Amino acid sequence: MKAAKALKDKRLFAILAAALVRMGYLGFAYYPLLDDYIQYGIYPWVENPFREVYLDIGLFAARPIASPFDIYLWGRFWGNMAVPFFIITVLHAISAYVFILAFRRINMPLGMVFVCFYVLCPINIEGSYWISASSRIIVGMFFTSLSAYCLAGKKHTGFFIFQILAMFLYEQVAVFSFTLSFLIIYYLKDRRAWYLLALNMALFLLYYKAFSHMGRHGERAALTFFNIGGFLQHTRTWAQWGLFSKGFSRGVDMTVVYYIPVFAAAALLGVAESAKKFRVKQIWAGAVLFIAPYLPFLVLGGNHASFRTAFVPLFGLAVALDGLFNIFKYVKPALVVAISLFFTIVSISELCDYQQNYFMDRRIVNYVAKELDKEGKNTVVGAKDTYIELNVLYAEHIKSIASSDWALTGALREHLKDRKLPMVQFNPENIDDVNLISLYDMTQ
Repeated sequence: MKAAKALKDKRLFAILAAALVRMGYLGFAYYPLLDDYIQYGIYPWVENPFREVYLDIGLFAARPIASPFDIYLWGRFWGNMAVPFFIITVLHAISAYVFILAFRRINMPLGMVFVCFYVLCPINIEGSYWISASSRIIVGMFFTSLSAYCLAGKKHTGFFIFQILAMFLYEQVAVFSFTLSFLIIYYLKDRRAWYLLALNMALFLLYYKAFSHMGRHGERAALTFFNIGGFLQHTRTWAQWGLFSKGFSRGVDMTVVYYIPVFAAAALLGVAESAKKFRVKQIWAGAVLFIAPYLPFLVLGGNHASFRTAFVPLFGLAVALDGLFNIFKYVKPALVVAISLFFTIVSISELCDYQQNYFMDRRIVNYVAKELDKEGKNTVVGAKDTYIELNVLYAEHIKSIASSDWALTGALREHLKDRKLPMVQFNPENIDDVNLISLYDMTQ
């Protein structure tokens, strides 16, 4: 589709409006947490980041395209991370629109129910808000959408290049991209594309096989054999009902006058919806695209369940549900409005939790920095995973920097502009000759 025609498509504006309203509740202010302080507050600002960070630390071993983006693009906005937050939100919305165009080319038209789940569903909030995650997942899905669109239009060069960019940003995105490409090629019977897909898959597998166990984060690429336990633990993510129930009840009170843009965005999605013919193949395709992104956890040993690992599978669920909801074609627009309202309100409560977590993190950093002995050993006692009320306690979801020694040390190094600050210990057995810093004193 030409750019001029796309700009006249009401679906694009409805999707953009919904995404921007959902994430813009706090004016697109971004509140860093955990890895952000290291990846964006420290790594880009060393004297020679490519050598000292990318090569010496070994960030090339896994997701090799992600770290250069961190160092040379996203990290350059440290202190004004609202800019990458806004850009990535827009990329999320555009990817949804491009996927819709790609699926239409294989006679599998997607509607706004797909958009509600892929863009607005709160289970993806960790992967869409937290830039340490979204810079890999959403950017990867954006390149995947371009790759799929090119493939569906038999533009093989574009398909090949965009898929390479996507697959080296995030492992789940790679498997998702391969699976989606397989489905498109199968439907279009495009023989030439088979060879390009096989080449990319071989390149991906050989790279990860060669560099697994290397570098600080090489364990992400460490291969194991039939890790069924690691695979099954990801099912727990879909049972975190408190995210929705508690999130909605708290979000209702937080939204206040913001209901106006929330209702307006939901209405735009409803107007943009037009029910399509029910197709069993769409349900089947959605199921395949839901399961496939979890398959890496059968062979990767260095991963664990989290909300962000549900982001990519959510796409498959969105495709399947959009097809299923075509059964209710006369009320589908109304369902779109209701789903959009519900998801956006829950997401607003999540955004407020990210904000409050950041304020508490700043208190902790300021307190520990003031009590720090820069010449000796420092240890912290009384640290907790979280100090605020959350919708759900699960994995790394909105954790405090006091949840781990590396997170607190990284935040302190960024705060003090001292990359060589020794690791601050947590609750050691031997406290002789150490500077003891009690977080109990701070919170009393």
